[in-house]
Parts: sequence; C-alpha cells; structure tokens
Amino acid sequence: MRPEEAIKLFGLNNLTIEADICEIERGYDIDLGHRTDDEQRIDQTYYPQFVERLRHEAARMSTNYAIFYCLENSIRELLVQRLEETHGEDWWNLAVPETVKKNAQANRKKETASGVTPRSSELIDFTNFGELGEIIKTNWDIFGDMFRDIRAVEKVLATLNTLRGPIAHCKSLAEDEELRLHLGLRDWFRQME
Repeated sequence: MRPEEAIKLFGLNNLTIEADICEIERGYDIDLGHRTDDEQRIDQTYYPQFVERLRHEAARMSTNYAIFYCLENSIRELLVQRLEETHGEDWWNLAVPETVKKNAQANRKKETASGVTPRSSELIDFTNFGELGEIIKTNWDIFGDMFRDIRAVEKVLATLNTLRGPIAHCKSLAEDEELRLHLGLRDWFRQME
C-alpha cells in the first residue's frame, strides 16, 4: 500500500471511531465534548420542530454520510491522480468511457440550467459512484497494480454503491447495513496493494 493510501485508510478508520463515539453520545444522551457550539446552537434553534426519532436518525446517518463522502471523493482523487500520471491533462478524453463522459456532461448541463452554484468545474465531480467503478474497470491496465483483483474490486464497489442509495436519499440504514458500510470501507482498502 502506498503511503497516501495508508494515510487515507488512517483517516477513514478515524471516521469510523468518531461514528462510534457519536453513537455512544446519542445512545446514552451524554456530551463527551465532541459537538461544537455551532452544532449545539443549530440544534437548539432549528431541530426542536422535528420529532426526536428523526433527529436521532439524522445524527446517526450524518456519520455514515461523512464516511461515504470521504470514500467517494478519495476514489475520485485517486482516479484523477493515476490517470493524469498516465495520460496527462487530457486524461478525461483519453481514458473515460464514452457513456460516463456523456452522463457527466448531462449532469453538469442540468445543474447549470437549474441556476444553482455549480458543484465543480471538473467533469469527474459529476460522475456517480458506479461510474467511478467503470473508469477503474476500463483502465484496469493502469489500476491493476494498485488493486488485488478486478472481480473483488467490482464486488466491493457494487456493495458500497447499493449502500449509497439510502445515504444519498436521506433514509436510515439498518444496523446490519451500517456494519456492512464499515466492512465495505475496510474491504475497499484491503483490495489496495
């Protein structure tokens, strides 16, 4: 495993530990000093209007979102870094499957037409998690030395992509699925050589 992957794994493992600390705080209704004053102020100002069950689910799911946010964006950074090293600045045009390029362009066009601030100037940021896996598979000759087995990478990404749905669409993950997310994250890094 390269040093930068080890650092990312360290950071993501810390997110898992942080999630456990947050769960302890919520489960026992204690403050271990983990929440900031801003979080407490927002809770006191806005959250009382929502039922307690939803507030607890949101707090629990926020950590899952943070884990997935870091994972998905670290994969994007990994892809960009490796593809730029191999293909130079024109990597997007040279190495990304046509269907992924078209979908990213359509997503950016739709977002631009909505009038909101664009999320990014880079098309890679308009790809979804499954498309990141397609980029890896299409460029296995470039990524094969980084991962142990293409089928294992596909399986791990498929599992994580399934778990992404509830997280992205504001639904609570079952306890088993939260565990599966944490294991999937570990599986991802285990695939890296």
